[in-house]
Amino acid sequence: GESETYDRVLEYYKDGQYEKAIAGFQNFVKSYPQSDLADNAHFWIGECHRATKNYEEAILAYQKVINGYPKGNKVPAAMLQQAFAFEKINDKTTANLVFKKLVKNFPQTREAEIASKRLSQN
Repeated sequence: GESETYDRVLEYYKDGQYEKAIAGFQNFVKSYPQSDLADNAHFWIGECHRATKNYEEAILAYQKVINGYPKGNKVPAAMLQQAFAFEKINDKTTANLVFKKLVKNFPQTREAEIASKRLSQN
């Protein structure tokens, strides 16, 4: 079933099998596009790319979470990780824009707190 498949693929991520995890999450999203876990699957694709220092791909995966699931629970985390990925590719301007948007749109989250601290350091 849906959650068993998701959990199995998440184990690949936890085991550091990022290529396998990316393929698994992509298949999951194709098989269960309406799933409550679809936004999470896109988020973990981003995390896999980030773990392998493929920051541009990570940014795109996080954007799918932000655009495709604006009410989803993973949006603040996707925005935070996306901003960090922009920093990694030396795009501080875009990183700061994402941090500011995160603080403005999700002020009560732990991610917004982290973003605020990061902005005050820049």
